[in-house]
Parts: sequence; C-alpha cells; structure tokens
Amino acid sequence: MARIYYKASVDDIRASFTWSTAPLSKRLPNPDRTQNRKKRKTRDVDDIREPDRQRLRLDIEIRGVRIKPAVRLGGRDVDLYVVNGGNEREFNGAGDNEEGERTANERAAKIYEQFFLDLIEEAPNRRSAQLGSYLSIPVDMRCELARPELLQTAELPFELAQYTVCTPEQWKMHFNRLFPETYDAAVKSPGRQNYGKCTYYNDYVALARAISGNALDRVRFALKVEFDKLVWVPYTQWDRIWSTKKMTTSTWKALPSGTKGGPLVGINPRRARERVTLRAFEQPREGDQLMADSEGEMDD
Repeated sequence: MARIYYKASVDDIRASFTWSTAPLSKRLPNPDRTQNRKKRKTRDVDDIREPDRQRLRLDIEIRGVRIKPAVRLGGRDVDLYVVNGGNEREFNGAGDNEEGERTANERAAKIYEQFFLDLIEEAPNRRSAQLGSYLSIPVDMRCELARPELLQTAELPFELAQYTVCTPEQWKMHFNRLFPETYDAAVKSPGRQNYGKCTYYNDYVALARAISGNALDRVRFALKVEFDKLVWVPYTQWDRIWSTKKMTTSTWKALPSGTKGGPLVGINPRRARERVTLRAFEQPREGDQLMADSEGEMDD
C-alpha cells in the first residue's frame, strides 16, 4: 500500500490525508462603535476640550449657594450607589480638587456641558459587533458636536431612530430621571446601565451631596430652563438612559419610515409641530481615514 502512494509507511499515508486547519482570522469590531460597553466612566469634557472651546454658561445664574466641604462617605450611601451601578472611588472622588473649588453655578454649567458628551459616549450600537453605532456622526466629529445645539434641532443624528412626542408629564419625567430631585434619589437611581458610568451624573451626585435641598432646587430650576430649550432627548428608562427596543404603538414613528428598531427619542411637547428627520453627515472615505491614521502615527 505504501508503494501505491509512494510513501515510506502507512503512517506517512495517514499524514498526507490529514486536513490542515488554518486558524480563522478574528473578526474585529466596527471602529465606528461607541465604547458604551466598557465599565470605565465617560471622559471628562475638560480633558478633551479644544483651546478655542468656551465653557458653557447657563442663562440663569445660581447665586448664594453654599457648598459644604468635601467629605469622604462610607456605609449605606456608598453601598446603595455601588449596588445601583456606580463606582465607590468615583463617588468619593467626585467634588475633590478643581471641582470643589468651583461655585455652584460653575459646577452646574459644567455638569450640563458634560451631559451632552456623555449622551454621545453612551449612545447605543447595533447588535452585531461588526456593525457600527446608530449615530450618523463620524467618530472624529462626535466630541466637537457634543453640545446643546445638537439636541436643539429636529434633525436626529442617527441612521435609524424611533420617536414620539412627549406629554408635558413625560418630558418632566425624563428631566427628573436625568437630574433627580433629591440627593437620596440620585444615589439610589443610577440603574444598571448608563447613569452610573456618566461623569455628569457622578458630578451631579457630588454637587447634590454638597448643597442643601433648597439649593438643589435652584440648581435644577436653572438646568430645567436649559433642558426646555432642547427639541429632543433620549426616551429614558428608569434603569438606562438609552433604549433601542422596538415600539409598535401608534404614538411612535420610525425613521426611515417603515423600518424597525433604533434609539428611542422623546420630542419636547413645546416643539411638537416641528418636522422630525434624520441628520446625515459626510462620512470619511477609507483612504482618507488611512491617511489620517498614518499622519497621527507620524505625529506621535
């Protein structure tokens, strides 16, 4: 038999008929996806601020609010916060150093500016890792566009979305979820996703802890004035900021028409008559992206 196959032995014959299996290349995730699955806290807007980017200012100035000295807490408050998705180190670290030296007005303005960056950083991705984010904003433009103006137009920055016009009660509900009414409510309600990872939320908890309840009411009033200028916000759930579940009731509309799925968006009832559309951005070509990447490597 070995002679027939020109092999020295039967073992050599077996070896020649053994299939070789080359390892399959691992499919890499789409680079356009947001990093919302990571457990780390979202980036601080001050750390990525361009030199020419002015700090956000609130229309209503918050005056006369006394900020208590920063204290490190333990026990029940920290336990509740960690159980609900927060981080103990961040809980005690928020409000220290530079944050602690700012006035309540400056801290509230920073929290509101940070809020928009966090919305972008936590924006949902499509289910498959090989597919990108639902965002239509190119990756290199996301930080720059993470400003109030992005939500002050009825052009939604997504490739796919579901929206409904909120009732006044629903609009207030979303504000209360994003900026809870009391310190206790803020500590107990980070939920399992989004809230506890958001830098703005951690900073809001720290500020709520450092001022009185009446002072927090004044902060929230100033924030609500800004919030009411927005055309849309994520249709929040109690346990998450963003949701992509498919809505089938008649009060919900899909973009593009006839599609299913996509981020849930709530429209400000004061802007109910505005025509809601999707906002398209010019996407970088693959060659342009490779050139940008190579230039970045040369700069390092």
